[in-house]
Amino acid sequence: MTIQKPASTASHQLAARLWTSYLSRYWPKLAISLVAMATYAASASAIPAGVELINAAFTGDANGPASRFARFDPARVALWGPILIIVLGAANAGSQYIQSRLSASAALGALRDIQNDVFAKLTSIDDGQLRAIGSGQATARLTNDTGVLRETLTRASNAARDLLTLIGLLGVMFWYDWALFLVVFVVYPVLGWPVARIGKFLRQRSKQAQDQAGEIASLAVEAVSGGRLIRAYGLEERVGARAGGAFDRRLDVLRRMAHLRALNEPFIFFVGSVALSLIITVVAIRINAGALNVSELISFIIALLLLSQPARGLSTLNAVAQEGFGAFERLLCVIDLEPTIKSAPGAPVLKPENGSIQFDNVTFAYSGKTEDGETAALRDFTLNVAGGETVALVGESGAGKSTVFNLLLRLFDPDTGQILVDGQEARAVSLASWRRQFAVVSQETVLFDDSVAENIRFGRLDASDADIQAAARQAAADEFIRALPDGYDTRIGEAGMSLSGGQRQRLAIARAFLRDAPILLMDEATAALDAETERQVQDALASLTKGRTTLIIAHRLATVTGADRICLMSDGRLIDQGRHDDLVARNVGYERLARLQFGSDPNLLTT
Repeated sequence: MTIQKPASTASHQLAARLWTSYLSRYWPKLAISLVAMATYAASASAIPAGVELINAAFTGDANGPASRFARFDPARVALWGPILIIVLGAANAGSQYIQSRLSASAALGALRDIQNDVFAKLTSIDDGQLRAIGSGQATARLTNDTGVLRETLTRASNAARDLLTLIGLLGVMFWYDWALFLVVFVVYPVLGWPVARIGKFLRQRSKQAQDQAGEIASLAVEAVSGGRLIRAYGLEERVGARAGGAFDRRLDVLRRMAHLRALNEPFIFFVGSVALSLIITVVAIRINAGALNVSELISFIIALLLLSQPARGLSTLNAVAQEGFGAFERLLCVIDLEPTIKSAPGAPVLKPENGSIQFDNVTFAYSGKTEDGETAALRDFTLNVAGGETVALVGESGAGKSTVFNLLLRLFDPDTGQILVDGQEARAVSLASWRRQFAVVSQETVLFDDSVAENIRFGRLDASDADIQAAARQAAADEFIRALPDGYDTRIGEAGMSLSGGQRQRLAIARAFLRDAPILLMDEATAALDAETERQVQDALASLTKGRTTLIIAHRLATVTGADRICLMSDGRLIDQGRHDDLVARNVGYERLARLQFGSDPNLLTT
């Protein structure tokens, strides 16, 4: 299946979602931060007025309220002038620190919440949805996209402060001279339109860059996981060329983004130059008319200079915000996914009895389509397994054996037909209670970068240390575990790579022992073990399967000749079933499979 990309969402809608779903949780910190922003803006706006008062005291040139200070002795200014500037500077610096600290804390908390939501969704969506996203893209969502969004949130908090400062300084400028204020107020927004256009293009490029980051992450995963094959087959040049193509495509997009960003700053500087040229013209006219004196002009210019920092921050914010919104949109594509495999409302808990299994005319295709000749993984598949019975599934690759397991675990739902455990249909009971009926041991052992004990404990989270050690002994794993540097507390590394294949498999078997589920699903569980260890584990598995329903995917017939029943599958259908000797005697396909594995020795073909 594929994940449908939603239509691009407007920036204001994304901003509203970001606030309502995440940032609003931290409103107390943000409220205090807002007060600090207002203090910062007020102190910054008061600086030009303070300079005017000091200048009036020195020159005696002032109108309005500042004229009161024109009569001050300059010696007195030496006392209160520095104090005034220091007080304003302290208020500015202190409020900036409080604002930056609190807003950063809120932003980082929101990012943590977003990552939690993305990770939770990645572990709860359907198997098909997860495959459609891909491991590389999933990694990019949690790392690259959140990194881009972090930059946006940091800049957004500063932007709120810059906006308040901008308003305060504009008010001061209007107080000094309304004509000069109008020049600034009109010119900046008009010439700022191209800046908004640059931001729009940056958002488009940013989404491309983030998609490419996911592609590169996928290539990195493949290079690490497939490293042995790459080196063994001499594929370094081929794989390197493939990665090089991805790097070149990403370079092209990043260059385009760099060019747009490079245009942004010079254009803003040019806008400032145009505004300044107009201001000079208006200043000359106003001074000549006697509407403006030198002290007011100096303070107006100081306000204009102070205005440049928040104006510059706000003008470049759009570019950064559009990149962040692009990242947030991609994150929401995961967060808003709804799994189709879930419990029906009010579904009861499955009531286990003896672990019987029933497939009733089940048809399933991974594409979701079984019409018009579409090849189905299972087609009209019917199988009844009695409680406590051991049944082996055999057949060539693609026969549908793994699909039987996938459907039993409700990783997918059948297109038609029903699957029942103890007479209760899979979709009629809660998903959690259904999956509690199964323990799984597969060839592809899944281990986590945690301790040995915790990896076994995943079979039953409330298990005690004694339970874990007992399960390890049953799986013939206790001896090698105790020989590890920290015994059961030894961390085994990513995917358990510090252990041998046989050791990893035995931990998976110990996990299945610990789960103690009524139905056991095994995909050639002893394939990675040496002969002696396999014998030990086979003895343990024989004990484990007693009284439990067991389904085994068998690639080696020698491991299942003692099964209660062997089911031969082909092209998603059940072809024949019976005991090993009976199938050898009556089924040509099974007899041919047995000869391929056992040779022509009649003593080996039958048990």
